Amino acid sequence: MKLSRTFVAGFAMLFLTACGFHLKGLYEVPPALQKLTLVENTTQPTSLGRELTAQLQRNGVTLTSRAKLKLIVESARYNRRAVILDANADAQEYELSGEAQFAIYQGDSTAPAIERRVNVQRSVTETSDTLAQETLEERYRTEINRALAEQIIRQYLSFVPR
Repeated sequence: MKLSRTFVAGFAMLFLTACGFHLKGLYEVPPALQKLTLVENTTQPTSLGRELTAQLQRNGVTLTSRAKLKLIVESARYNRRAVILDANADAQEYELSGEAQFAIYQGDSTAPAIERRVNVQRSVTETSDTLAQETLEERYRTEINRALAEQIIRQYLSFVPR
C-alpha cells in the first residue's frame, strides 16, 4: 500500500514536470537575462515599480546597476470610467485601467532595443458602501499593477540580446 502511494506520488511529480507545469508568475529566465538594471522614470518609487522588483527577484533576476541590459519603466497611468449608468445617470459599473510604457536598452546604447506599452482593464461594480468600494478599488489597483508587471516581465523574457 505504501509502495503504491509512493509510486503514484512519483508519477504525479514526473507528469507535472514533464508537461511544463510551473506556478503562475514564475518563469524560466535565460542566463543572458538574469542580470538587469531597473530604472523607474518617476520622482518616487511606485507600487508598479515595487511589484516589478518583487516579481523579477522572485524569478531569479538579479537587479544591479552594472547590468548589460537596462529596463526603463515610465510612470504608469491609471483611469476610472463609468461603463454602465442607471436611469438617474449614476454609475453602476466602472472600468479601472492601467497602462505602462517601458523600454529595454542594451549596453551603453542610447537607442532602445525595444519599446512597448502594456495595459490592463478590470470591471468594478458600484456598491453603496463607500468604504467597501474604496477597499475593492484598491484591491483591483493592486491586481492591475501585478498584471502590468507580469506583462512587462513576459515581454522582457521574450527579448533576445545581441
